[in-house]
Amino acid sequence: MQLNQTTLRGILAEILSVDEKYIVPKQGNWWNPQQPGANVANWCAYRIKSNRPRTAPSYTETTEEGQKAENSVCVMKLASIELQFVGPASEQLAQSVAMWPLRGDVREEFQKVHGSVMYEDYTAIPSDFYQEGDNTVLAWNVPDLKVLWYDLLATNKQPLKTIDIGGQINV
Repeated sequence: MQLNQTTLRGILAEILSVDEKYIVPKQGNWWNPQQPGANVANWCAYRIKSNRPRTAPSYTETTEEGQKAENSVCVMKLASIELQFVGPASEQLAQSVAMWPLRGDVREEFQKVHGSVMYEDYTAIPSDFYQEGDNTVLAWNVPDLKVLWYDLLATNKQPLKTIDIGGQINV
């Protein structure tokens, strides 16, 4: 499984022990948890800023439990993730991210994407939060959570083929 916007949302919901609908992509046109009647005390906005490859792709043999070994392509990647917490406990939630490397449930969640939280700067930074003209509230941000993970692509026991885009090579 890859670390992407969809899988990160589920991982964060499990780590924060909240319904997934309170973990929202950091974009203005998404559901606004501050709208009247939402009754949301705390929520988290997130965005993967980058998924930078850290190694050259290489072939590896992977074995899932109870299955035969198969060839795969493997690339180590370093994800840079931005988190924003809004609500009465937002400061406490942002400060708690510094404890994530010690939490077994966090390790288990990121293992789903063959990843691990890196020891980095977990600085919690406050900012004003505006959404759709509502009154501003104080948000707490963790601007650069790092996760090292590896991306696996099963190759059906064959080397990857080159991409043919219909061109001609002149030698």
